[in-house]
Amino acid sequence: MRRWRLRVLGGTGLLACLCLPLALPASSGADPPAGMATQARVPEATPVALPLPPGLSVPEHAALERSGAYGRRPVRLLILGDSIALTLGLGLSVHSRAQYGVTVSDQAALGCDLDPELEVFVGGVLGPPTQGCADWRFLWPLLVARERPQVVALGLGRWEVPDHLLDGEWVHIGEPAWDAHLTADLQSAINIFRTFGARVELLTMPYINPSDRQPDGLPWSENTPARIQAYNALVRSVARTDPGEVGVIDLNRMLSPRGTYTATLDGVAVRRPDGIHITVAGGELLQRQILPEVDRIGMEDETAARARG
Repeated sequence: MRRWRLRVLGGTGLLACLCLPLALPASSGADPPAGMATQARVPEATPVALPLPPGLSVPEHAALERSGAYGRRPVRLLILGDSIALTLGLGLSVHSRAQYGVTVSDQAALGCDLDPELEVFVGGVLGPPTQGCADWRFLWPLLVARERPQVVALGLGRWEVPDHLLDGEWVHIGEPAWDAHLTADLQSAINIFRTFGARVELLTMPYINPSDRQPDGLPWSENTPARIQAYNALVRSVARTDPGEVGVIDLNRMLSPRGTYTATLDGVAVRRPDGIHITVAGGELLQRQILPEVDRIGMEDETAARARG
């Protein structure tokens, strides 16, 4: 069983690229030409990609090569959830196999709410249930059975933080009735993934800054940091209930390292103009913080499989 740890894979800076010196060629055994110093024989080494993918150590990269991750046996990552997860996946998948030995299957959806039967109150307007994941209890098992991911990253929150009409009462994140209802839904989703042997990584929801505001200029309740913080606290609580198999990737800290909504990191525009979604460049930038962790989980699975068989 893998020890659970809350993964804060970001902090305030990004890992620098490690550039390694080229290995000297091995001697052919022939005498050197006159006047040339004799070069010491050096052992042949496994080629290392130059530069090394950020976030991976030399031993980790070598282990991935030996396991076939850069060939026919890549680590398999499945992304599910809402449109924030969807746009994250677009960037994570860019050259992910060549760089990190990870295949990214981005199956997240627009308007994914784990309870598609409840009315919502968004932007001051009563709205119908969102239907992006209306059949998730039926479709996600089929999807996981087909793709057999080693890791499932589940990113939600955008449609979990608004007010919902539950049992005739308007409730929202941070209130016991809604928290209990949402916790049960998240655990049901996790059970689907675990049934097929996948490790689960819950993504925290990043802060958002949409231009739509209340008449007094304040953000609508569902867009406030307080709602997002409450959702992220619930995500961590759910992860702690299965410490061996469920982890947390703190997407919020990665995208908002100073604790507030941030549109640009290291000179890269990481958020789209709508103030909600992630740019492709932003997803690429986050590869160095997310994909090495996916690799480590995949390698743990490889080690466990060898031990079993």
